[in-house]
Amino acid sequence: HRADHHGCAGMNIRRVIFNIIDIVCKVVLTVLAVMVIIKGVRYAYDWGIQIFDQRPMAVDDTRTVSVTIFDTDSVLEVGRKLEDAGVIADARLFWIQERLSIYHDMIAGGVYELSPSMTPDAMIEIMARATVEEKKTEEAAAAAAAAEEKRKKELEGKSEWEKALSDLKAENAKREQEWEKKMQA
Repeated sequence: HRADHHGCAGMNIRRVIFNIIDIVCKVVLTVLAVMVIIKGVRYAYDWGIQIFDQRPMAVDDTRTVSVTIFDTDSVLEVGRKLEDAGVIADARLFWIQERLSIYHDMIAGGVYELSPSMTPDAMIEIMARATVEEKKTEEAAAAAAAAEEKRKKELEGKSEWEKALSDLKAENAKREQEWEKKMQA
């Protein structure tokens, strides 16, 4: 009778030990999971800060570096070139910043003088300037063509004097635009 009692006590002790080990393992795994989540949140927060609160790599380093960009370079390749030149800290971060920039997909090939004291947005703006100017020129040409087409339609059925007067007005408007461009330059 006593032997059976010791057998039950041994089973209870094993069950208690098993439950304690089970609880300890769950606590350790929970603590590890919380630590991983905290580390991930900190990492994501730091990236978010770097993406939106752009700071130059080195505010006091005003030297310029020549960086050659080709039209065939991807944004990540541009970022790697800038990272290799020492003007940005992280090519992947630059890729995200370019994606969120108003100059997204506008970086043009060329040789650029960039500085570690510039923000990534400033560098992107400089490298996109040629594309922006090209788009402005295309838009201006399209607007001029549309205006000329409209003027031609308006002249249909008018006398030669009215057509000549309209031509003079158009030529005068063109000269005024050229004059304004010269004054702005």
